[in-house]
Amino acid sequence: MKIFVSIILILCTAGLATLSLQQLGRVDFLDSFSTEPAKEDFAPLFDHNLLATSSVVIKTADQAKMKFSFDPENRLWFGTEPWQDRADGPKAIESLILFAHNAEIQDHIEVNAETIKELGFDEKAIHARFTNSLGDTIADFSIGKSSAWKKKIKGEKEILLPTVYLRLKGPDADDHIYLCTDTTGDIHSLFEDKFRAFRDHRPFALNKSTLQQVRLLRGKTEIVLSHPRPDAPWVLTKPLELATDGNAVMKFLANLSKLEAIALHPTGSITLPDTPEDTLEVAVTSFGADEEITLKVYPPSEGAGSSYATISNRDVVFELPLIATQKTSNYITQLPNSVNELRSRQMMQWSKHTRSDLRSIIVRSPQTPAEPVIVARIPGSPYKLITPSNKKEAIDESVFAELMQKIALTPIKDFASDAAVDLSPFGLDKPSIIVDFLFFESKHMQLLFGKVTRKAEDGTNTESYYASLRGTQIVWEVTPEIVSSIPTRYWSWQPKDIWNLPVIDIKQFTAQQTGKEKLTVDYNYLEDSLVAKLGDKDMSDQLLPERAKFFLNANHLLIAQKRLSPNNTAAIEALKTPAFTASISVQEFDNEGMPSQLSTYTLTLGKSSKSGRSAFYYAKASNIDGYFILSLYTVGKLAALDLFEEE
Repeated sequence: MKIFVSIILILCTAGLATLSLQQLGRVDFLDSFSTEPAKEDFAPLFDHNLLATSSVVIKTADQAKMKFSFDPENRLWFGTEPWQDRADGPKAIESLILFAHNAEIQDHIEVNAETIKELGFDEKAIHARFTNSLGDTIADFSIGKSSAWKKKIKGEKEILLPTVYLRLKGPDADDHIYLCTDTTGDIHSLFEDKFRAFRDHRPFALNKSTLQQVRLLRGKTEIVLSHPRPDAPWVLTKPLELATDGNAVMKFLANLSKLEAIALHPTGSITLPDTPEDTLEVAVTSFGADEEITLKVYPPSEGAGSSYATISNRDVVFELPLIATQKTSNYITQLPNSVNELRSRQMMQWSKHTRSDLRSIIVRSPQTPAEPVIVARIPGSPYKLITPSNKKEAIDESVFAELMQKIALTPIKDFASDAAVDLSPFGLDKPSIIVDFLFFESKHMQLLFGKVTRKAEDGTNTESYYASLRGTQIVWEVTPEIVSSIPTRYWSWQPKDIWNLPVIDIKQFTAQQTGKEKLTVDYNYLEDSLVAKLGDKDMSDQLLPERAKFFLNANHLLIAQKRLSPNNTAAIEALKTPAFTASISVQEFDNEGMPSQLSTYTLTLGKSSKSGRSAFYYAKASNIDGYFILSLYTVGKLAALDLFEEE
């Protein structure tokens, strides 16, 4: 009898153990009674490469099973159960996969009835299963509660990484619950609001590398952006053929791609307005696609903060915000209302080819009809200035660069007209400046500038400036700074260099302020000797060599602030009573490199103001025709004549 009772007790114990294992989610085989070793701490929880996941299944007791599959051709995730629609791969599915892929074990605990309940592995726990393209299960796990413990990651800035309890399921299951890192920060937030994050709330999933055309239609106004190949710039083809503002186009495409609904509604559950004339259409076409994908945005009801919209490739109604919300920062009213928001705001479009193809620039104005500025070059050579006497001179490259910057890069003020048949309202029938651009291969372009003076309401005169390319009906309003920066006189193109003399060849320099004795310093670079006179008095013993050499190093290269006309009356008058005169003599060499004669370069300065402090000085160089303006900084270097020891 005792033996029989013992057998009964053993069988009952075995049955209870089996039932317990089934309740803990373990497989009901005999080998389940064996205790399996836990995975090592600080190792990845999963052995497989989870980045190869092609299918994801998620389920809980109170939610329908959700299944997602990856489309490798379009590189998009799609939901197949319980709804068939595009899923939000980047925000949801890929976040879940990366979470599991990066899960690192921090600790483990053996499974028992208490830990199962305490750590959140009940019927409400999230269960996820990943499979690869071969159909193999590469991850099967449940997500429990988050832990208060955080992993400390040291670096330039210390990071505290949250942790969460995970339990392996399926063939890889063991008798342990693992505390793992949560690289999302809060994996549970991904499953909030009935798994809202897993359905793509964006109407478009744009791939900019394959996007060929975008079309916007507001009522009867249509704007079309397109480019012939992915690496070509975007151009406007409707309502006019226009160059685009690259930054504005990229911003528009980014806003369009990030446009996100605040809610998705089943088709048929929403009554859409029957007002086609007020409907906004946004259609995109990809390279190689047979048809465009069209988003229709219906006008909002009065006082509403959102609009309903449908898209041709998805069976759903979007509720799009009109302003930014807590969940969305991109909204429908960010899309352009006018072609002017996308078109280029530069007068001319310059590419590397255009720049290399440029042969000549001719600048004309009513003040100098007989003396146009002509800057030209032959292939492979620098630009030369053709002077009124038909001489070819070097140009100031900074003047050329500034002109190109103003014309090709400086934005216009506004678009005045796209259909200007009569140019007289803009002063372009009698332009104040004409700039011709001649090319080796491309078509000649002529840029016109005009000025219009109007009387304001208060009786004062206001001036507006306009520009247009001859042969077009487009007129821009430009700033007066653009017009005033165009050099219309040939001397404005001449270099501002007064002299550039090698210090090693300097033999003498002199300086004399009005009313003071003349300073003369003889210099021999090779012998490192200096002889100085002040008037007729020998001052060599009192001369400070370091200061004299500093003077030479500071003034052997002299650059003016501005070139002036050879007939500038103000400069001529100022230099009748010079304030300062300086000269530098240099050794010249013959063709065989032997010393020849000395060349002396003299500079005379005159004050710009006869009373008070001058803001600048006029200057005349002996070696250059015309006059200069010198800044006070440059004059200060020339006047630094404290070269002697104090007695």
